[in-house]
Amino acid sequence: MKKATYLLLAICLLPGLTNSSWLQAAPIYTWEDDRGVTHFSDRPDPNANIIELTAPLATEFQSNTASAPADMQDNQPGPSISIRLLSPHDQQTLRDNQGIIDIAATTSHKLAPHHTVQLLLDGESSGPPQSRLNWHLSNIDRGSHTLQVQILNSGKVIALSEVITVYLHRASRLQPQSPAVTPK
Repeated sequence: MKKATYLLLAICLLPGLTNSSWLQAAPIYTWEDDRGVTHFSDRPDPNANIIELTAPLATEFQSNTASAPADMQDNQPGPSISIRLLSPHDQQTLRDNQGIIDIAATTSHKLAPHHTVQLLLDGESSGPPQSRLNWHLSNIDRGSHTLQVQILNSGKVIALSEVITVYLHRASRLQPQSPAVTPK
């Protein structure tokens, strides 16, 4: 098993082979049957159309994320970094009587040691900048809230996520609570 792993690794590291056509994705076929159900497969069907996959995943990932304007980009060489929120989702309704919102983000590249991330809740900083890409907010008032994450380089914003809106529902204190169940 180890020999096969090393052999595969050696083949993948040979110059020129990483862009070879044999590493390209297999075609994807799609068609709709007589019941109106859309099918996707790697095997052709007489009524199938081929889906063209032209964009590499890294390019697609960057195009689906918001990044900072050119004047806010990091002045260091290399590709620009982008950030996006993974959870919660835009327009999501959260139900938590303690007002807890758990937030997770992802970046297109690993953060450099001098980079930090800042969460903006309703346009205001929520806590100090940090190196982790997740937050645990508690005792947040019910209602609608906007969330955005930014990457900082020595305090300067170099990338921004899209602004998302979430709706937090908390039980009202005015509603009578049902009595606690006590075992007999």
